[in-house]
Amino acid sequence: MSGRTYMEADLKTGDWVEIRPFEDIRATLDPQGEHENMPFMPEMLALCGRRARVTAVMSKICGGGRGMKAVAGTPLILLDDLRCEGSAHGQCSRACTLLWKPAWLRRVDGPRSGQAEESDAQIGRRAAISWAFPTRTETGAFSCQATALPRATLPVSKVGKALSAARDVQRGEWTIATLVKVYWETVAHRVNSWMRRRFGKKAPTPVERLGLQAGDWVQVKSFEEISATLDRNNKNRGLEFSRYMLPFCGRTYQVLGRMENFINEWTGEIRKLENTVLLTGVACGGETTSGPCRRAEYLYWREVWLRKVEAPSTKRHGNEASHHDAGSRSAADLIHARAMPCGRSCLATAQAAGKQLGLAARQPGPSQDRVID
Repeated sequence: MSGRTYMEADLKTGDWVEIRPFEDIRATLDPQGEHENMPFMPEMLALCGRRARVTAVMSKICGGGRGMKAVAGTPLILLDDLRCEGSAHGQCSRACTLLWKPAWLRRVDGPRSGQAEESDAQIGRRAAISWAFPTRTETGAFSCQATALPRATLPVSKVGKALSAARDVQRGEWTIATLVKVYWETVAHRVNSWMRRRFGKKAPTPVERLGLQAGDWVQVKSFEEISATLDRNNKNRGLEFSRYMLPFCGRTYQVLGRMENFINEWTGEIRKLENTVLLTGVACGGETTSGPCRRAEYLYWREVWLRKVEAPSTKRHGNEASHHDAGSRSAADLIHARAMPCGRSCLATAQAAGKQLGLAARQPGPSQDRVID
């Protein structure tokens, strides 16, 4: 393939692309099934041939609590809200956003016209290929895109992170006011977190079993109610309540599914979770002092942080309708809708909550990987 056709490196948000046939993609992979240290996973096979819209072109990414890193080689591309369903990785239920390299895509004019979009089953049957690449390491740990991030990224200095945030302002990714606010919130949360660890009370954290299932409706409890379930490290039985979860308090959402198995990004081990769910459309906003991360990973919610409610009426809850149907929106839309900066009211709420909860700003991005049940 020619360099331009092969790379498609000038893709931008809003472009339409078609995921190349696996035969083409396989030619870009090394013996480990990776391109620029980023694996093409079996869960992505069924998507070969599909057309999708580019929702983010990422030259930096955060994950696993390792801080913001620069993407090695060509950028990572996000397509619509395509997520991993975990079938080849121990039934992991994290539903991570799939990461695509430009070499795996080709630009098209738009969605297919004159014919129906192929179903996942049709595409999957066509791409039913014997998988020849490892999904586990020699130690038995799983290997996936999330665990590959340390190898597929490069460290960035503090100066480099500050310059990156400044460039995001210049490109219009966010405003100077947002940048200043995020820096202020980060410092405030770090101080409050230190105070809570230093002077907070030691107490066992409560457990609540609601038996929630996909499709159920819940209301996220208030800051005050959730704070009563956290230890001095802002955790409930090892699961952190992150400052990125603050904007969702008091709102009503639909349960996407139970969070029962997940791959720890640090170790590749499958971990078990109890009494924890994902909520439709509720993803990390990714606002950090290094600039925005567009990964849009789902946040994990203990059932003790939620209360089960009746399905809302659109007429009675018109103000919240946008939250309820967020699951059908793209990753880029979710990021912009869910990000922490949302005006003075959100800032005041976050500041008040930070004082009450002493929420940690493990920067950048929330890592809910280190979970103890």
